Amino acid sequence: MEPITIKEKLDKFWIGAVLGILGALIGFLVFGAIWSISNDVTFKYFYKDVFLGTRYYTDKIITISILLDVVLFFLFMQLHWYNLCKGLLAVVISTVPLVIYFY
Repeated sequence: MEPITIKEKLDKFWIGAVLGILGALIGFLVFGAIWSISNDVTFKYFYKDVFLGTRYYTDKIITISILLDVVLFFLFMQLHWYNLCKGLLAVVISTVPLVIYFY
């Protein structure tokens, strides 16, 4: 009996979906931090007044937040972790209606 490889253990759809949600959250936090620093405001202002307060920027912020998932998708495709990529892709595709709604 052969030992289970890391790929066999982690190449799962649900892991890709969780990674996609975390990637979008991290992308949002990183973008918010960069935006807040560059505009000399607090992250709280970015979240409450820019993201939630105006519909003009919401679709753009969601789109930028998902870019980390696109990078992760590319990297895992190079590793041939196709099931994990399906989970990442599901998260990216599920954000499309949000972007369209807020557009």
